[in-house]
Amino acid sequence: MEMKVSIIVPIYNVEKYIASCLESVMKQTYYDIECILVNDDTPDNSLILAKQCVVGYQGNINFILLEHEENKGLSEARNTGVRASTGEYIFFLDSDDRITEDCIERLVKTAQEAEFPEIVMGITKGVDERGRLVEVSDAQTKSFVTNEEVFQGYINNGWYVIGCNKLIRRDIFDKHQTYFFSGLYHEDVMWSFEVATYIRSLILCPYTTYLYYIGDMNSISRSVWGAKKVSDSITILEKKAEYINRVSNEALLLKHIKNECYNIVYSLFRHKYSLSEIRGYLKRIRVLMTINGMQNVKSDVPLYRKIIYNIYNYR
Repeated sequence: MEMKVSIIVPIYNVEKYIASCLESVMKQTYYDIECILVNDDTPDNSLILAKQCVVGYQGNINFILLEHEENKGLSEARNTGVRASTGEYIFFLDSDDRITEDCIERLVKTAQEAEFPEIVMGITKGVDERGRLVEVSDAQTKSFVTNEEVFQGYINNGWYVIGCNKLIRRDIFDKHQTYFFSGLYHEDVMWSFEVATYIRSLILCPYTTYLYYIGDMNSISRSVWGAKKVSDSITILEKKAEYINRVSNEALLLKHIKNECYNIVYSLFRHKYSLSEIRGYLKRIRVLMTINGMQNVKSDVPLYRKIIYNIYNYR
């Protein structure tokens, strides 16, 4: 059974990579594909280069260009692409990454063999500055075939919680309305959590299908834990707390929230945030730590992180 796959590629500040990204789409061995390019008001030459790549293409893939009049961020670019798509499955490809030639073919075959699960995930690898493949996650080794398995896998880092490199069945968006939160750092983390609260199957395709450029690991975007990221990390925990009565394992979610509260305060300490700044974040964290049932849950974070939390909590 043939099925259409919609590949969604947001475009923003990727003039160094966009040609390679789109060429990897054009080389796909699977042909029932539409590729939706979403220009998120990019200020560089990414859009020009994307158009140059597509204009001479004469293959079977249907390329569609959508444009935002102003920059709205990755989440909204993805959401725009989803709403315009017509495929039975959705696939997100970031425009500074690329996919293997057999990516979609392998993922579709896995979906067919597994009788069309909600999500099929391939194996993602990084590419360093020398072009060498690098392992990026060890959470790419197994399938999950019940909701409890999927949810536990999310909490225990059993599967790679990125939006990319997954065939995502259309009803996740159309029926469940699980779109990406706008303006939120770590949007993949929250989206993956929401999905994990209800899907019944997340199937592994045991082949490398997605490559992303890891670049300079000391770059600002990777090393700075700024105020926006801190606030959004707490926001994600607050949103997760809203699901406590709707998940397959309440105690596991409570433990997860408690662990992350300890981890956030430790990270603030490690990044040398001031006492007044940490106190500001603690106002929100204390609310999370007093959720009904939290006192009955034992955290398994290292003792020194609990000590650091308690020092700041009682200062």
